[in-house]
Amino acid sequence: MSQLILRRLRPLVALAALTLGLGACKDSTGLDEHGEEVHAMKVTLANGSSVTVSETGAVTGTLTMSAGTATTLTVTFLDDAGAVVTDLPAAEYQASVSPNAGITFARTGAFTGMLQGATAGTVTVRFGLFHVPESHDDFGPFPVPVTIAGAI
Repeated sequence: MSQLILRRLRPLVALAALTLGLGACKDSTGLDEHGEEVHAMKVTLANGSSVTVSETGAVTGTLTMSAGTATTLTVTFLDDAGAVVTDLPAAEYQASVSPNAGITFARTGAFTGMLQGATAGTVTVRFGLFHVPESHDDFGPFPVPVTIAGAI
């Protein structure tokens, strides 16, 4: 009799564990206990070029930088009205930046850093919103092309 009860309870226990695990953080387009939801992110380089990435990963704009020059970048996250989400404490969140070969990234703050491309070409960099305590992205990461122009 106890084997039958255990067999019937096992799927319920698995479902309960899955439900609790999914409730820890919202999906990739939102935040957990911090109220405001992220619907887009804006990546801006010090030279003025910028892109906006929607919650579906659609990229608007272009990022262009000179080869061999370290260029400051800033990542901001936007709500559904396009306003900057301000409730992102640096101790809990940071921009995730994962460059492909041909470009390097050095973090200078939770939402800032330096990109440097070695040679002319286009390189993909993945950007997102990383939730530090839970070690996962709450938004993205999404691929963004970065054009590296020949040195001037």
